[in-house]
Amino acid sequence: MKKKFFKYLLLFSALFCITGCNKWLDVKPEDKFIEDQLYSSPQGFAEAMNGLYLYTASNAMYGRNLTMTTLDVMAQLYSVGNSDQPDLYLMSTYNYEDDKSKKQIEAIWQGMYTGIANVNKYLQSLDQYGSILDQQALKQYKGEALGLRAFYYFDLMRMFTKPYTSADSLTQTLPYYDRIGADISDFKPSNFIMQKILADLSNAEQLLLASDPVVGQARVSKPTQEYGRNVRVYRMNYYAVKALQARVNLWKGDKATALTVAKSMIAVQNKFPWIVQSDLNVSDVSNKIFATEMIFGAENSRLPDIFNEYFSPVLFDGKILAGNTSGTFINATVFENFANDYRNQYVWKVAGKPYPTFFKYQTTSNTSFNFNFTVPLIKMSEMYLIAAECEADMPTALGYINTLRTKRNILELPSTTTPAQLSTAIMKEYRKEFYGEGQLFYYYKRTKATSVIAAGSNAALTISAAKYVLPVPLSETAPR
Repeated sequence: MKKKFFKYLLLFSALFCITGCNKWLDVKPEDKFIEDQLYSSPQGFAEAMNGLYLYTASNAMYGRNLTMTTLDVMAQLYSVGNSDQPDLYLMSTYNYEDDKSKKQIEAIWQGMYTGIANVNKYLQSLDQYGSILDQQALKQYKGEALGLRAFYYFDLMRMFTKPYTSADSLTQTLPYYDRIGADISDFKPSNFIMQKILADLSNAEQLLLASDPVVGQARVSKPTQEYGRNVRVYRMNYYAVKALQARVNLWKGDKATALTVAKSMIAVQNKFPWIVQSDLNVSDVSNKIFATEMIFGAENSRLPDIFNEYFSPVLFDGKILAGNTSGTFINATVFENFANDYRNQYVWKVAGKPYPTFFKYQTTSNTSFNFNFTVPLIKMSEMYLIAAECEADMPTALGYINTLRTKRNILELPSTTTPAQLSTAIMKEYRKEFYGEGQLFYYYKRTKATSVIAAGSNAALTISAAKYVLPVPLSETAPR
C-alpha cells in the first residue's frame, strides 16, 4: 500500500486546481504543491475543503458509480444488457473474477483510499497550519474532515467485508490509515475499523456541535423557492454526522443506539421539511431528489451527461438503465401500483419509451437550483426507516413507517400489520425511496437477503452471501 498511498496523494493537489486556486500551485519542482502557500490564509483552508467535496461528488465516487450506477446495478434495480453494457452487466451478475470486474473493483478501492488519504492530509495540515484560523472555523473543518473519513471507511466496510457480526468482525479485512506516512498498514479486523469509525463520528459530533451554524438554524434544507448553493447540506454537517451514526450503529447490530440517534434526528424534522407537491408540480423546478429532506448530498455538475448516457429515454433499450420493458417491475413490484406515490409520479415517466424510465437526475432548464445537479447521500426518510426497524413496540414502529408513507402520498399500513409484514414493508420502502442513491444493495447485504426481485426478469434472483462481498484487489494483497 505504500506506493499506492503516496500515489493517491497526488490527486489531493489536483483537486484544488479544480477549485480555481491555481495561484497556490508551485511549479518548482513540477507538480509539487506548496502547503505553506495554500494554508497561509483561511481562504486556502476553505478551498482545500471544497476540493474534498468535489472529489466526493466525482463520477468515480458518489456522483455516479457508488450511487446510481454500479451499486444500484448490484441491487438488481435495472435491466442491464450483456452486449451493450458489459461492465455493468458483469457487476449485475456478481462475476467478480472477470478482468473487467477486477478493474472496476480496483478503481473503487483506490478511489476510496484516495479520499481517505486526502482527508488525512487535510487533517494534518489543520494541525500544522491551523493556527491562522479562528476556533470556530478550526473545529468546523476538523469535524467535517473526521466525518468524511468515517463516511469513506464505513462504505469500504459495507462493500469489502461481510455483514457485521461478532464472529465476522474479528476477521482481518481492511488496511487502516489515519495519517500520511511511509508505513504500510496491516489488514485490521472489522471491529477495529468499526471502533475507528465510531470514534471519528463521536469527535466530529462534539466539534460540530460547538461550531456548525446548522445547530442554531430553524431550518437547514430550505423549500425550493428559497434554495441556494451555500447551504450546509452539501457538507458533512452536524446532522449528517448524527444520521451517519444511526446508519453505522444499525450496521453494527446496535439497534438500541441506532434507534436513539434516529429519534434525535426525527425530533429536528422541521430543519429538513418533507417535500410538498407544490415543489414537484412546477416543470422547470421539479425537486425530484426531494432536496428539502436532504441531510447530506453531493453536487455533481456532470449530472446532465450522466442522465443522457444512462437514463435518457432516447437511448436504445439495450443501453438504458431502466426496469423491464413491460413496466411491471416499476409499476407493480416497486411501487405496488400506487401511481400517485410521489416517488413514482414525478421520478418515473412514460416518455419516449412505452415503459417507465428514470428521471430523478434529469436537470431542468432552471439552472439556478443546485438540486438539479445533486445526488442525495443521506435523507431524513432513512431515519424513519431505521426507527421503524429498531423500535420494539409495534404501534410506534408502524407510526414511523406510516409517517413516511403518508408523506409520499400512499396508504398507511394497517394496525394489524405483523412484525414479519413490517420487515417486508421496510424493504419495499428502501427500494422505493433510495432508487439511484446506492443504499438498497447495502440493505440487502445487512439483512442477509438470499433472494431479491431483479428488474430485468421481474422474478426472484438468488444471491449467495459471497456475492455481497467485493474481493480486495490483487494489487493490494500482493507482497506488501
